[in-house]
Amino acid sequence: MPAYDQGKVWTVDPTPQTTGRPARPRPRPGPRLVPGQVREVPREPLVRMEDVRDWFERNTNLLVWARLSVVAALAAAMFWWPYGRNCGFGLSMYLAATLMIIVGGLWVVACTWTERMARTHVVAMVLALWGAVMITAQVLPRVGYARAEATWLCR
Repeated sequence: MPAYDQGKVWTVDPTPQTTGRPARPRPRPGPRLVPGQVREVPREPLVRMEDVRDWFERNTNLLVWARLSVVAALAAAMFWWPYGRNCGFGLSMYLAATLMIIVGGLWVVACTWTERMARTHVVAMVLALWGAVMITAQVLPRVGYARAEATWLCR
């Protein structure tokens, strides 16, 4: 007789619990195999490996493009930097944000290199280079290399 035809489906655990709550009914295990009985195994896999590989490659490319979009949005947003960047804390935050453009650009460069995405690789390198140019424009006047002089700290 199969297990689902039997009347009693739940059993109560007779051991008392220390929390003071009443014992919860536990489900009874399903039917067991008798000796010599073999479970049916599907002949065809549920998912083919080619489909999984195609899905993974398609989503990997989308993730690389999403990373590139985030770094490009940060690089574009630097044109509208809302705080002062002449000296002090505003300058340090500006340099930290542009450093994040470089780090994010190099991260996307590495991802595009492993995924063999040539055009995206070039765009990521340009973004990382743009971040380096933005940092250079702020650092060179402060180290005395540029014609105009600037200071690191506000006085």
